Amino acid sequence: MEKQGSRALLAAVIGMGVLLAVGSLVLVGVLVHRISHPRDSATDAAAGAAPAVTRMLPAADVGRLVLDEPAGTRIVSLARQGDTLLAVALTGGGADRVILWDLVHNRIAGRMQVSP
Repeated sequence: MEKQGSRALLAAVIGMGVLLAVGSLVLVGVLVHRISHPRDSATDAAAGAAPAVTRMLPAADVGRLVLDEPAGTRIVSLARQGDTLLAVALTGGGADRVILWDLVHNRIAGRMQVSP
């Protein structure tokens, strides 16, 4: 009886060792793949990484929103507060800054600049 129990234990230990080795190889493979194929942040932003604004503007023509930011400015992230406000984080073309966009009235509600 003892031999049968120790054989089962030995089989379980060997099986877990094989699973551990295979899992480690998969992890190393994923890391090597990610290092050798870096993702381009510009491609991620163009692919729709930013959340979509689902609120429609009124039917009246309210014009276009122009940010008037310097050349080289990039959108880093977007954060939406309910259906009324969108915070747009910008970098490049000067100090980092955040623009608060009023979605209901299609206007800039405020600007915050982060000191360098």
